[in-house]
Amino acid sequence: MPDHPATVLRPIRVLPAPVVARIAAGEVIERPASVVKELVENALDAGARQIRIDVQGGGLALIRVSDDGCGIPADQMPLACARHATSKLPDDDLEQVRTLGFRGEALPSIATVAELTLVSATDNSGVGHRLVLRGGSVAVSEPAPRSRGTTVTVRHLFQNVPARLASCGRPQTEIREISQTVRRLALAAPHVRMSLYIDGRLTLHTDGGGDLGEALVAVYGAALSGRLIPLGPIEVASARIAGVVAGPEVTRPGRGQITFIVNGRAVQPRGLLAQVETAYRPVLPRGRHPVLAVTIDVPPGLVDINIHPAKLEVRLRAEREIGAAIGEMIRDALGRQPLPLRAEPAVGVAALAPTLAHLAEARPVWDDDAPIITPGLPPLRLIDQVQGRLLLLEGDDGLYLVDQHRAHERVIFEHLVARHGDGGPEPVALPEPLLLELRPAQVARFARRLDDLAALGFQCESFGGRMFLLRAAPALPGVFTTPGDTALAGVGETDGLVAELVALADSEPGEGEGWRQELLVRLACRSAVRRGRHLERPAMRALVEALGHTRAPAVCPHGSPLLIHVSDTLLERQFGWR
Repeated sequence: MPDHPATVLRPIRVLPAPVVARIAAGEVIERPASVVKELVENALDAGARQIRIDVQGGGLALIRVSDDGCGIPADQMPLACARHATSKLPDDDLEQVRTLGFRGEALPSIATVAELTLVSATDNSGVGHRLVLRGGSVAVSEPAPRSRGTTVTVRHLFQNVPARLASCGRPQTEIREISQTVRRLALAAPHVRMSLYIDGRLTLHTDGGGDLGEALVAVYGAALSGRLIPLGPIEVASARIAGVVAGPEVTRPGRGQITFIVNGRAVQPRGLLAQVETAYRPVLPRGRHPVLAVTIDVPPGLVDINIHPAKLEVRLRAEREIGAAIGEMIRDALGRQPLPLRAEPAVGVAALAPTLAHLAEARPVWDDDAPIITPGLPPLRLIDQVQGRLLLLEGDDGLYLVDQHRAHERVIFEHLVARHGDGGPEPVALPEPLLLELRPAQVARFARRLDDLAALGFQCESFGGRMFLLRAAPALPGVFTTPGDTALAGVGETDGLVAELVALADSEPGEGEGWRQELLVRLACRSAVRRGRHLERPAMRALVEALGHTRAPAVCPHGSPLLIHVSDTLLERQFGWR
C-alpha cells in the first residue's frame, strides 16, 4: 500500500521562478476585474487626469487602460515589468505608503497569465516606446507613436492557466465585476475623468470635476440627483471624514453601493462597515441599505494597507472611534431628513373627486398660536389633523405631513432608550397599578423577566396566582405622564403596552443590545397613538414639539418614514404659479 503523500519526507527546495511568478500572479490577479483595478490604480499613481478603460469579451479577450499620466521612460519599461520593482516606495518604509500600488507585482503578474503590451511616453513629442511580453518574457521592444501617458493592453487573459480560465464566470458576470470595480475607483478619484467602454459601448463616464456627490450621481444614476445629503467634514482621532449619503427615499436591498475611501483607496473594511450598519439600521426599513460614499484621510502611519493581497481591506488604528463618528453622522442625516413628495399629485377636477363627500366634515384649519419651534424640525405652524392619521403643518418652504402613530412611536422609543441608558429619568409611580393577567404556563417565564423589565424602568411584582401588578413605569409622553405633562395625556395605548409586556413570557430570552433594541421598538409601537384616533389641537402641538426634540424626527424606530415634505417648488409647478 503506497504511503499517503502527507507522510512522505521530501527535501525542501526553492521553487522555480516560473512557478513563483504564477503563484504571485494568483495572489494579485484573480479575475479580469483584478487586472482593471491594478492598471487603473497605476494610472492614478502616475497623476492621470483622464483614464479610459476598454473591455472586450468580459475582459478575457481584451482589457486596455489608457491615461495621460507622467509615463514611463523607455529604459525603465523592462524594469517596470520585473517582480518587486517599483518607483512608489522610495524609502522602503511600508508604514508611510502614500500611493495606491507599491508592491511592484501588478505588471509582471499580468504578463505571466496574459499577453501584455505597454506603450508609454514621458513627453508630448509624439514618440514613445512599445514593450510586448508573452509568457512573461519580452517579445518586442521598439519605438512607437504616443503622446504623454501610458496605454496598457492585456490580451487572452488566463489562456495559459486553463483552471483559472474555467473558474471565471460568463462574460456578463465578469462585466458586472469590472463595472463595480470601476465605480469604486471613480468614486475614490472624483478629480479624474474616467470612462468605461464595454465591447465598444460607453457604460460609465465621470467628468473629473472633483465633487464626490456629482461622481456618485454619474456612477449610480441620475435618480440620485438632488437627493444627496452632505456628511461632515469632521475630524476624529487624527482622521478627516467627509462624504455624501442619499436621502431615505433612495435605498438599496444590498450593500453594494456603500463605498469607503481611505487615503484615496476604495476599500471594504468589514469592521467599519459593521459599525456603520449598526448605526443606520434604526433609521432605515428592515433589509434596506443607503447609497453612501465616505472619504477618510488619515496619516499613513495610522492605517495598515498591507493586510490583503489585493489591498481591498485596510486596518485603521482608531477604527472604533472613526466608525462611531461616521455612524452618528449617517444616523443624524437620515433620521432628520423628511421624505420629499415625488409622485405627481392629482390636480383640477381629479383632485376634487375623492374629497367632495368629506367637505361637510371640514373643521377650522388655521392655528392662531405661535409656530412650533424645535431643534430637530423647521419652524412649523399647525393646520389640522387629516383623516385621523396625519398632522398637516406649514413651514417656510412648503407643507409637512406627519404620521401621528409613527411620530408617537419615535417619541416613546427615545424616552425608553434614555431610561435604559446611563443617567436616565427615574420611573414614575402609576396612580393606579395596571393588572397583568397571564396564562398558567407563562407565569414562571414572566417572573424570570422581572429584572430585565426593571432595567427598562418597568417595576412589576407578583399579585398572586397568575396576576402581576405594574406599579411604576418610565415617563412616556401620552402613556405614563408626569403631573405637569397633560397635553398628550391619554392618547397612548396602555392596553397595547401591557399586552406586549405579557408577550415577553412567550419569547426566548435575548442578550445584547440587539435584543433590547427590538424590545424597545415593540413596546413603543404597541403603546403609540393609533391611526384613526382624533386628537385635540393641544395634543397635536405637543406631539409635534416632542418629535422635534428627538434625534431622528423623520423616521420611526422601524426605519420607516414618518415625515413627508411637499415643497413650494412642487406646488408652484402643479398650480402653474409664476
